[in-house]
Amino acid sequence: MRSAWRTSRSGLVAIGLFSVFINILKLATPLYVLQILDRVLSSRSLETLYMLTAITLIAIVSAVSLEVVRRRMLMHWGGWIERRFGPPLFVAGLIKDASDATTSQLVRDVGILRSFVAGQGLIAWLDIIWAPIFTGCVFLISPTLGYVVLIACLFALGLGITNEFLTRESRNATLQAGTDNREWVASAERNRETLGSLNAVRSYADVWRRSAFARLDESMQTSRVNLYFAAGMRLLRRFLHVGVLGIGVWLVVAEVLTIGPVIAAGVLGRTAYGLVQTAMLKWREMKLARSSYGRVKAALADAKDPRLSRPTESRPRALILEGISYRYPKQAKSVIRGLDMTVEPGEVLCVIGPSGSGKTTLSRLITGLVSPRSGSVRLGDLRVHSLQRNSAYREIGYLPQDIALFPGTVRENIASMAMGDIDLVTEAARLAGIHKVILGLPQGYDTEIVDKEPLLSASQRKGIAMARALYGVPPLIVLDEPAPHLDTAAREALWS
Repeated sequence: MRSAWRTSRSGLVAIGLFSVFINILKLATPLYVLQILDRVLSSRSLETLYMLTAITLIAIVSAVSLEVVRRRMLMHWGGWIERRFGPPLFVAGLIKDASDATTSQLVRDVGILRSFVAGQGLIAWLDIIWAPIFTGCVFLISPTLGYVVLIACLFALGLGITNEFLTRESRNATLQAGTDNREWVASAERNRETLGSLNAVRSYADVWRRSAFARLDESMQTSRVNLYFAAGMRLLRRFLHVGVLGIGVWLVVAEVLTIGPVIAAGVLGRTAYGLVQTAMLKWREMKLARSSYGRVKAALADAKDPRLSRPTESRPRALILEGISYRYPKQAKSVIRGLDMTVEPGEVLCVIGPSGSGKTTLSRLITGLVSPRSGSVRLGDLRVHSLQRNSAYREIGYLPQDIALFPGTVRENIASMAMGDIDLVTEAARLAGIHKVILGLPQGYDTEIVDKEPLLSASQRKGIAMARALYGVPPLIVLDEPAPHLDTAAREALWS
């Protein structure tokens, strides 16, 4: 994250300078009004009118041009943020202990940051610091009109803060209900055949309906409050317009001001109020961006690959478990307690036990997917957990109990979603007894695996997952429940 800030520093300085000039150039219109209503009308000098008009038009064009450049820079920065942080955050979300945030949450966080930067959110909060400056300019024209503008801006600020507090709980509940709703729909799509075979479609639809509409009242409440808030902002803006003109004309009648300063004060007041109003409308975006930034920063800090000192020579290493214990959260009893074990190179270890005895937990500890609460798991002198998190090393092949094939070709699935060496891919397939089956597929190893159109049986899918575990013949191979769902040929290949 610090490196990203350093890389962005020069661009952010440029954006800050553009913001200064853009807001300074906003003074051109009120100054133009002030000059033509006081100086031009009194002197009746058309040359002065032409010159003031030309200068003002140049200032307006310059401000618009700078605004376009600033928006383009921020859009580019937003895209750069997503390209830079999207892939590492995707990985961070999939590393179990890297962050409390899920992969989908971290991906959404990057999108929120990009939208905030590339949209109006960041610009609104960059420009709001100029609201006091424009209000101060109104005070220079007339303290009375200055107080009118100041009170309107303070009321707008109060409305924004009040709206945030009133809708926080209902808005969060609505977001959670939306997430639950998407999960229910995704689950139904994945298991449509099961639901159909059980005649449970309508029952499931009723459950989905209760979940989807559980927070409907909160959503409606949020919408109503937002409606009142927006109406209050518009009403306040019109009151400000009427108030400045009315009090200004009263001051003109009292011969305290002339009409030029009154109109100029109105333009300045509306500009200051507009900055506050826009920032309040973007308050929620700013808070979401801050929360997303915090999660992204934490995930990137936790997901750093460890720097491992690794011997250059390749030699067999023993698997060493020293006093490992593991207990699942909210469980009083440990699944594994004080286990010591050494598996020498070339040895095969078979773990047999009833369901729920901890076999899968042990395999996940050995492969480094989870960390023991105490003790250590090492492959030679290297901690397995560090190896698992460091993508540079291919030390462990793993066949989980619940296999999964991913959208992509058979070749990519065997090579762990990389375009692996075809010789290594076919060697792994032969070891798993699945090579001939793959050759019989429509495009062989280039056949696309699509969940919605399954071409493979359960045995064939497990054979491909087995080949993935054997790809490259890693020093340590862990197979969790490898035999179930395998056909006779695959079982013979496994035991041979």
